[in-house]
Parts: sequence; C-alpha cells; structure tokens
Amino acid sequence: VRINILQLLCNMKTHWDSIYYMICHLHYLHQPIDLFLDKPNNKDMKKYKLLPMQWNVLPDFKLILEILHQAIHTLSSECLPTLCKYLITFKKFYETWIRLGQD
Repeated sequence: VRINILQLLCNMKTHWDSIYYMICHLHYLHQPIDLFLDKPNNKDMKKYKLLPMQWNVLPDFKLILEILHQAIHTLSSECLPTLCKYLITFKKFYETWIRLGQD
C-alpha cells in the first residue's frame, strides 16, 4: 500500500477542529490501519480495529464537521472580521446544515 505519510491525531480541547482533522486522517489511513491491526504480532491491538459499520459512518461525521470547519475557517482567515461577514457566514452555514439534514 502506497500512501502519503500522515500522523494519526489526538483530540485537543483548545482546537475544536482537531476532531475534524483526526477523522480526515483516520479515513485516509483506513487500509493501512486495518492491515497493521491484522498482522499477527499486533493481535493485542486487534480490539481497537473499527468494524465495517464504523468505517461506513466515518465519512458522515467528516461531512458534518466539514461544514463547521469551513465556517470557522472563513471567519478566522480575516484579521478583523466584521459583523456582516459573521452574518453571511452563519447564514451559509445554517442553509448548508439544513440541506444536509434533508438529504
């Protein structure tokens, strides 16, 4: 398996989007993680292997958190975001969130 080198990340209370990045890395490393946990010398870690259903819902969590990530990233990209920028970003976030709930 050839992949880019990524580090599995831990949740950080001071960075709300660390879970988003953690899920992105986990999703990308799905195959190598499973291969690693399936090796006989890693049988003590086999209990941490995600079930197929858990892998299947991971992209859903990623999508949910991506909406929040984009909204916060938009606001934090400016030195002095204005109230107007906040309202526009929140409206876009809210509309996307509602659309996601309907799908």
